Formats: sequence, C-alpha cells, structure tokens
Amino acid sequence: MKQLINCGLTYKWSVAYLLMFILPMGYMLFIIHMLVGEVEALQGPASVSRLSMLVGVPAAIVMSVSAFILVSRSTRQLTATSREAEKMIDEIIPERPKHETADMDEAQRISSYVTDMIGELRGKLMDMDRYAQDLKTANNKLVEIAVNDGLTGLYNHKHAMHTLQTELERAIRFSHPLSICMIDIDGFKNFNDSYGHQAGDKALARVGRIILDNIRNVDMAARYGGEEFMIIIPETMPIDTMEVAERVRSAVESAEFDSGDGRTVSVTVSIGVSAYMGLIVTPEELVASSDKNLYKAKRTGKNRVCLWTEGQVEIPVMGA
Repeated sequence: MKQLINCGLTYKWSVAYLLMFILPMGYMLFIIHMLVGEVEALQGPASVSRLSMLVGVPAAIVMSVSAFILVSRSTRQLTATSREAEKMIDEIIPERPKHETADMDEAQRISSYVTDMIGELRGKLMDMDRYAQDLKTANNKLVEIAVNDGLTGLYNHKHAMHTLQTELERAIRFSHPLSICMIDIDGFKNFNDSYGHQAGDKALARVGRIILDNIRNVDMAARYGGEEFMIIIPETMPIDTMEVAERVRSAVESAEFDSGDGRTVSVTVSIGVSAYMGLIVTPEELVASSDKNLYKAKRTGKNRVCLWTEGQVEIPVMGA
C-alpha cells in the first residue's frame, strides 16, 4: 500500500481502472455466461446465448474503452498541467529544492507548486509593502528638504512666498484680513564677528524656535534669508498682529544665547508688520510694505515693532 501511495498518478489511475472497470466487467460477463448456460439448460434455444453475447460483450467493451479514454485524457491533462506548474515555479523560485516533489504524484505536485507560489507571492507583497513604506519615507524627506530650512527647521523662502501667494489670494477672494511680520536680528554681523559663525548658527536656530513657540498652529514661520525671518498670520487684523510680533520680540530679548565660550549673551530683533486690508494685491507688495516698517524699526533704535498700514494711515511703534 505504501508503494502505491508513493507512485505516480498514471500508475494509480491504471490500478483504479483495473479495479473499477476491468475486474467488474469480467465478473459481469462471467455472470452473463452462467445465466445463459442455465437458460439453455432449461429452454434449449441457442439464440438466447448468441443474443446475450451480441449485446453484453459490445456494451462491456464500449463502457471499458470509454472509461479508459476519459481516464487517459484526464491523466495527460493533469500531467501537462503539472509540468507547466513545475516550469513556472522554477522560473519564480530558481533555488527551490526539487527533491521535495520526487515522491509525489501530479496532483500532489501541483498542490505543492501552488502552495509555494502563494508563499512566494505573499513574500513579494510584503516586500512591496516595505518598498512602499520606504518610498513614502523617502518622499517625505524629499518634501521636507524641498520646503524646510536645514538650519532652523522653519520653512524656506520659496515655500514661504508660495504660501503667502495662496493666503493672499484667499484673503482677496473672501475679503478676509491677512498680516505678515518681517523679523531681523539686530547686529547679527557683529554677533558673528564676535562669537563666530557656529554661535551665530545656534542663535539663528534659537530665534526660529522662539518664533514657533509664540505663534499659532495656523500661522506659518519661515527663514526668509540670512538672519531675516517671516511670519504669515492669516485671519488677523493689524492690531492683533502687533501683539504677536511684540510677544516674539519680548521673548527673544528675554532669552539667553550661547556665545560659544561658556558665556551667555543677549540678542534682540526688529520687526516690521504689514497687513492686507483691501488694497495690496501681490505678495511682493505685502513683503515690501513690511520691509519698510522693519527698516523704520531699525532706524528708530532697533529692538522694536513697527506697523505699516495701507496709505500710511498710522504707524504705531512698540518695543524698547
């Protein structure tokens, strides 16, 4: 029995064919022959024997041949399918050990091949998922590099101007207020000359963190260039923006900065504020208006906040 289980499917079909058709058919013919003999003994006519043989034998032969053809075709098709599956699995998994299917018939081999292919497919899907996660991480890093300033972690100049364009268009469309602050570190060149560029870089990063700590989540802070920063403050009137700017100015003034030699030093900033109130129509005009008031803050003593309003209606000054 063990040898039969380990043999090929063709041999198994042959044994099954013998057991299911040949032997029963032979037994049936034997029974027919015996019955015919009994009938002849009782009735005598030979025509009964000939009629039985003419009908029973051809019918048995037809049934047997039909069964053989069906079995043979099924076996050939299954064998061909097994070979195709083996060829496919060898292409998919070249290093697959072949001794695993040596003692299997065609059906068992096909089942084994399908199982291996499903396992390989699952592995590929897991690899694709990992690749997708890696690609997403890489894309996020690329986006971060494209829009962020490497030193301060704030948004860069390009992204700031793009955001300002978007926010200004929205403010114009819905007649909402929009304000910006331009922030410049006072005497930053002297700071670099006195304490070195490493201390200067740390000071820039520290000012960036202070700005982020003193604005809302909906506001956007960017390093505009050099020692200059920008804050975009949507949905805010000028007088409220002045309070935000003053909060940033005061926080910078109160902070202690590392000089690089174990000492702490003070740093101040000057801030110019401008706002869209219905007349300004381009980001460049809004930045230029804020720059004008930033320069005014510089000229009037530094470490202060100045507001520019459309038409120069008023210029409040806050700070030291």
